[in-house]
Amino acid sequence: MPKKKVTVKKAQSKIKKLREDQNLTQAQLAVFIGVTSNTIQNWEKNVGLDQLEKYIKLCTILNCKIEDLIDYVEDEVDVETVPQSKGFSVEELRDLQKRWEDTKTR
Repeated sequence: MPKKKVTVKKAQSKIKKLREDQNLTQAQLAVFIGVTSNTIQNWEKNVGLDQLEKYIKLCTILNCKIEDLIDYVEDEVDVETVPQSKGFSVEELRDLQKRWEDTKTR
């Protein structure tokens, strides 16, 4: 007797298509956000999307955007304890994106 099958929905990454639409390599995207190209590759293969899916559910329940879940506040720390920067800040990325789009329209 054949096993009964059911249809379920699972998260599937759109990162590869969106990255390619912006003409970015995995390595370039990784540098921009401060992760390894291996991380980008995993995200594109749907590895690690379960945590992201929980954030999306949070946004749905709280009726907000993902950006609304995080607030950046100033904090005074000793210079020696400041972690090395990885990637660009959100503000820097928005500026880079605007400049990038401006060069495409010229």
